[in-house]
Amino acid sequence: MFLLFALYAVIITILILAAIIYFTLIHKQRQLYNAFRSQNIPGEPFVPIFGQLKQIRQYQNADKSMQWYLDLQAKHGNLYIISFGPLVRLIIIEPEYASDVLKKYTKFYVKPAVFRNVFKDIMGENNLLVSAGENHNRARKMLNPAFHFVNLQSMISIMTQQTACAIDKWLNMNENNIIDLQVELNSLTLSVIASSAFGQAFETNEHAKNVITNSLLAVLDAILYRTIQIPVSQIPFLDKLPILKKDVIRQGSKEISAVVEQMINDRKAGISHSLCDGNDLLDLLLTAQDQDGNGFSDQQVRDEAITFVLAGHETTGNLLVWCMYLLMAHPDVYRDCYEEIERVLQGKIPVYSQLTDLHILDAVIHESLRLYPPAPVIVRECVQEHSIGPDEKRIRVPVGATILLNIFALHRSNVHWKDPSQFNYKRWMRNSDGLKPKLAHPFCYLPFSAGNRNCIGQNFAMLESKVILAMLIQRLHFELVPGQKVAPQLQITLRTKYGLYAKVNRIL
Repeated sequence: MFLLFALYAVIITILILAAIIYFTLIHKQRQLYNAFRSQNIPGEPFVPIFGQLKQIRQYQNADKSMQWYLDLQAKHGNLYIISFGPLVRLIIIEPEYASDVLKKYTKFYVKPAVFRNVFKDIMGENNLLVSAGENHNRARKMLNPAFHFVNLQSMISIMTQQTACAIDKWLNMNENNIIDLQVELNSLTLSVIASSAFGQAFETNEHAKNVITNSLLAVLDAILYRTIQIPVSQIPFLDKLPILKKDVIRQGSKEISAVVEQMINDRKAGISHSLCDGNDLLDLLLTAQDQDGNGFSDQQVRDEAITFVLAGHETTGNLLVWCMYLLMAHPDVYRDCYEEIERVLQGKIPVYSQLTDLHILDAVIHESLRLYPPAPVIVRECVQEHSIGPDEKRIRVPVGATILLNIFALHRSNVHWKDPSQFNYKRWMRNSDGLKPKLAHPFCYLPFSAGNRNCIGQNFAMLESKVILAMLIQRLHFELVPGQKVAPQLQITLRTKYGLYAKVNRIL
């Protein structure tokens, strides 16, 4: 009797678990898949739980992870369905549809729950990156003045100082003067954004610097592992279990939060101060007010500050990596940049008024953003059913559907770009009237997204990129180490899979 009872208990438990798995991971996704297929949208076969993970792994192992998206576009067109693990996604590579998602119907979309969960431990839920609705709109209005060019000008001194320190370090790293630019440029941008956010409290406090630097990288690596390599973060009940580096994320986030809170309290108490002539990002966060005269709560200040550091260093660092790769791979363009920088800066540290005269460098940055956008995909989740697209090709988007705007493929579309796979900075050069060429479509170039959720730090990123690149090209000569494989791979942002090794020499 006992054995029979135990058998029944096991069977019931298995059935319950099967039901949970079916209704949480399969049923809803199958409905979404069918909703799109019924509208004649093509796509890959529906495979419960695993989706197209096998294909993704095959492309990754062949160092062609971004080529997978281009091959699917060639196979299915600019609208198609895939499943990344258990989650069905509608891939969009059409400017008209992107415009509807990012601008016209933006109120019907939020960052997906899986995205919010991935970063919740480290930067909370009270920040621009993941907040939604009125909370996002209020914070956005309060923070917009912080990134006005007038405020950013004073931070150039931080950028130049940190870049000068990095240059000195690289020249003394090893006798061969070979460095991994993927590592070093991300380290440099982390120092810039952390110094711009926390000022003296970061630069002179070795404990704070070590925690922000080391714990942040450890947490990001763990998030990447749980999101890309073993996508457990997409399964809610598994994501909460203390497995697969979850402890690394929780412990590292706790350490970072404690240090940031201390630096904020030190600034409030007047113990620390900005490293630039004007207000830094922390000053601006602490003094920001909404229309009713209310500021951010202590938790919001902490979450926004961590978000600035987290998002601000990774994307800009990768932008610089791809810029340097393209310059080293095109010596003639490299030479054009160097000659322009010599003519404009005349051997001096760049100042704000000179940066607008670096037209070739600006064009190179934009062309790098086109070919290798640091954020190559934009993901949104629909919260209210509606239709998107031009009248003759409208599609219905059901509640719960995940939209993936493929910026990488959009920037390489031969419909909107001439010779799209070719690096040609001249496509961005201004004409005799000082105007840049008009885009084929307002939404065919989206390196910083668009609409009310576009990257609030894009002016900071562009300013930082110009300053750093101008100083690097002015003072150093970079040469690609031969024989290495440079492969782009989506790892939350678009990074080089194996790094980017360059030989560095001082220009005498």
